[in-house]
Amino acid sequence: MTALVDISNYVMFELGRPSHIFDLDKIHGGLDVRWGKPGETLKLLNGNTVTVDEKVGVIADERQVESLAGIMGGDATAVSDETKHVYVEAAFWWPKAIAGRSRRYNFSTDAGHRFERGVDPDQTVEHIERITQLILDICGTSDTVCGPMDDAQVNLPKATPVTLRVARAAKVIGMPLTQAQCLDALKRQGLPVTEGEGTLTVTPPSYRFDLQIEEDLIEEVVRMVGYNQLPDTPPLAPITAKIRCEAERSPFAVRRALAALGYQETINFSFVEERWEHELAGNSNPIKLLNPIASQMSVMRSSLLGSLLQVLKFNLDRKAPRVNVFELGRVFLR
Repeated sequence: MTALVDISNYVMFELGRPSHIFDLDKIHGGLDVRWGKPGETLKLLNGNTVTVDEKVGVIADERQVESLAGIMGGDATAVSDETKHVYVEAAFWWPKAIAGRSRRYNFSTDAGHRFERGVDPDQTVEHIERITQLILDICGTSDTVCGPMDDAQVNLPKATPVTLRVARAAKVIGMPLTQAQCLDALKRQGLPVTEGEGTLTVTPPSYRFDLQIEEDLIEEVVRMVGYNQLPDTPPLAPITAKIRCEAERSPFAVRRALAALGYQETINFSFVEERWEHELAGNSNPIKLLNPIASQMSVMRSSLLGSLLQVLKFNLDRKAPRVNVFELGRVFLR
């Protein structure tokens, strides 16, 4: 068992492609790649049992869900010391189909981390052959080893040419660039480039799934030219003093005046108890937080009174003989 898991992990670090090894004798019928169905559950290799829905990709057999696609395998088909027959899975999962799924279940995996950032779709068969060879070399086998069973190259990313305008690159980067400089920067990375009139067109290889728009090529150019070559151009902006009305005082002046009278400034949270808003501020419909940090801090304050009374009570409960406090802060009204 340990050897099989180590082989899968080794190839993931060696080639950047996660894979999974099933115990073939524990699979009921064939495996189907599909979206989950509401209410389906899966016990994972980490011991957690999760509930999937139609937004989570799964690998299922005829009876149940056996794996979270591209994230983690299930406990029911896990290899063990008694495993005799294995089913090796290496696939390309679209990043958008994997991204964010691990966080829904409050854990992350190396496999999900890689798949949601993209792996090379053209090397799947080569990688599964590498895993198979390591299993033969390390574990040995007395049975017939079959080739890839599901090697149909369907729904894989297609290379879309991306065009770089040299004038646009110079404007975005903020320094003069020639077409020859841009061409050299891209060719040094082994990218196939076609020249046009003031443009360069790149057809990204399968392993450069990050090259999708013009700005991606601009990033590659400036990276190869060197960030240390960028000129220092501090921003220029007119400085105009804002003149305050003579009848107004600045918040700083108000604070100094109150402090001179013996008051101490308090700074309190802007979210408060909903009861305070009802009883102290007369606000029957306060702005509620979607994700409060605590149950007693569930709404935004429309008055500073509740916070100040809480400070007063806190000090009086501790036998403070005299409490003079003030607060300058924001309130939130609809």
